[in-house]
Amino acid sequence: MGNRSSPRIWLESLSWDRQAALLHHVEPAGVRWATRHRQVLRADPEGPWEIAAVFPFAAPRDFFGFSRPTARAMRADKANIYVNRQGRVLGVRAGMVYRLGQDAGLEPLFPIQGDSVLHGGICEDRNGWVFLGEYFINPARGPVRIWRIAPDMGSYEIAHEFGPCEVRHIHGIYRDPYDEEALWATAGDYEGECYLYRSQDGFRTLERFGDGSQRYRAVRLYFTPDAVTWLTDSQMEQNYACRMRRSNGSLEIGQPLEAPTWYGATTREGLHLAFTTVEPGPAVRRNSAAVLGSWDGYQWQEIHSFKKDSWRPMKLFKYGVISCPSGELSARSFPISGEGLRGLDGVSATLHLAWEAR
Repeated sequence: MGNRSSPRIWLESLSWDRQAALLHHVEPAGVRWATRHRQVLRADPEGPWEIAAVFPFAAPRDFFGFSRPTARAMRADKANIYVNRQGRVLGVRAGMVYRLGQDAGLEPLFPIQGDSVLHGGICEDRNGWVFLGEYFINPARGPVRIWRIAPDMGSYEIAHEFGPCEVRHIHGIYRDPYDEEALWATAGDYEGECYLYRSQDGFRTLERFGDGSQRYRAVRLYFTPDAVTWLTDSQMEQNYACRMRRSNGSLEIGQPLEAPTWYGATTREGLHLAFTTVEPGPAVRRNSAAVLGSWDGYQWQEIHSFKKDSWRPMKLFKYGVISCPSGELSARSFPISGEGLRGLDGVSATLHLAWEAR
């Protein structure tokens, strides 16, 4: 996988963190945020984890957090933590959005459709407003909302509402580093529902890109000066690396992939990282989740992989998934979390990467 002209990337070492089930955010100063079941964890750089807050009990899921199998089956670890530039902490769990108050209590702000949002899909615009899109099964294809939260987290509003049957749900919202006004949203899942949306006014108005097909079924977006790129997220059809030119919106289809891709990030060194998943479907042709790297967001190479564990059925006991936190990340010490993978299930790790000179 990859292109020989691209500088080689490799894993030098791997270190483990068995206290943090899911890593969520890393602040510019290196403060880390994570969760384990209901606990919100915070750690200073190189410091130990401390409990910063505890989410309210949510039935029935929290009755089953006593073991890893039951926690997986009941999705007990699902949550989000995001810290904005003012240092305000936002949490999402069990269909409720919270802010962390001065007394370390979680204050409810508003309910959303669905349990939480996908990892890395919460975004902050240039003015400090935080955006998140609703992610839920949505079998009736009802309305789906993008929410906007004020920098002080004291107020919130619906930034945009998609009408019935427009999209199934929102996969993520991302800020474009090459256009300071632009935010992008990715949507899925099936025919006529897969699009990219760009807004330059906080989702008051939107531009839509794509034809609704699986080629535009993306979770994470990557940005370059000339293009927006992604790896497709389809369990049904062949997956590819895709690139859409900024100049004319034209789509280029690149290398084929052996599995869907959900999560990833761009590091401060400019290295793009992505993670494939193990899930049921004809387009999933491997039993391991791969860590992929790219310098241009279009030509990718495999760096490492984690095998799927043996717990079945997958729909009950979780797919094989790698995720990473949002925030300031370095490829030389890159944090990840995992579910449903051998050795990487309900724990976190750090990838220490190296590469040839570019």
